[in-house]
Amino acid sequence: MGAEEVYRQNDARLRPYVMARAIDGRVVDGEDLARLRQANLTVDAIRQSLPMGRGNAAADVERTAGESSRSTEAGINMASHLERDAHWNVTLARAAGALLARAANCDGRAALSVMAHTPHVQPGEALYQVTSSKIGHVWAEWRREGNPRLDFALVMDAWMEGPAVFASDGQLSEQPGLTNSYFNFSHVSGLAARAQMDALLSNAGDALQARFMQERLAIPPDFRTAPRLTYSAMSVISRGFELRVQKKLARTVVAPKASRVGVPPKALAAPRSQQMARREVLNDVLAVGVARTMTPGLGIKAAQGEAPELLHAAGHRLRDKGP
Repeated sequence: MGAEEVYRQNDARLRPYVMARAIDGRVVDGEDLARLRQANLTVDAIRQSLPMGRGNAAADVERTAGESSRSTEAGINMASHLERDAHWNVTLARAAGALLARAANCDGRAALSVMAHTPHVQPGEALYQVTSSKIGHVWAEWRREGNPRLDFALVMDAWMEGPAVFASDGQLSEQPGLTNSYFNFSHVSGLAARAQMDALLSNAGDALQARFMQERLAIPPDFRTAPRLTYSAMSVISRGFELRVQKKLARTVVAPKASRVGVPPKALAAPRSQQMARREVLNDVLAVGVARTMTPGLGIKAAQGEAPELLHAAGHRLRDKGP
């Protein structure tokens, strides 16, 4: 797959979310859009590098006849060996275990996301692994150091379904009081850790692969993650955000906003059917703007042709969890 196709698919997964943000009054463009795209490329890359899937996701366990559980368990055991016996840093150990297994649960995916994303972290920024106090789950976040504002922080969750999102829109990240952060990497420490992991994998690759095969062969052929620890698909995007967007898509334009977008005050006294027609016009204008932002140079007519699908996706497919 060429770079152009990778970027096209990356944007296709982001478009419903970027459209929903515009409807919610929080347009994503410029530097924020560039960061969101890069974060989503990392999420996609992690998923593609782990084709055996998630060891504790019901869909992956079923799809692989249990191999996702067996490979993940071997990767976990390998990571424990690297941390305990070889004295690797825990994040490096988990990331390496996931790569060797080509499968991982949320903690391995979060560690691998951090290692994969370190080249994109700028001075003054940091990568964190974050846990929820609501459920046992781990993901990666890209933040400004010392200022974890939700409108800057980006969630990279390669276990849940969906794209990279701003932390303020995440199902588990939207309430920072219910999360805990650990194992942070700055611009400098992240690059050093990534270089260390690359060197270890390069210099000891054959030995690591041999040890992993020992771990894999030690897993019983009928092993599967226990049902009580196996989960159905979950969306990374908050249900509250989705509901807010759906309501805004369907409600009439309020007076202050109407004046800001150029709707004459007398129009607000029109019958509801006409007010809703004006809402549809406003939605179309927003969608054309999103289409042209996502595809620089796109003409007005072509953008208008993309508007219906953008609006439908934002209103009805924002939290798609796959087949």
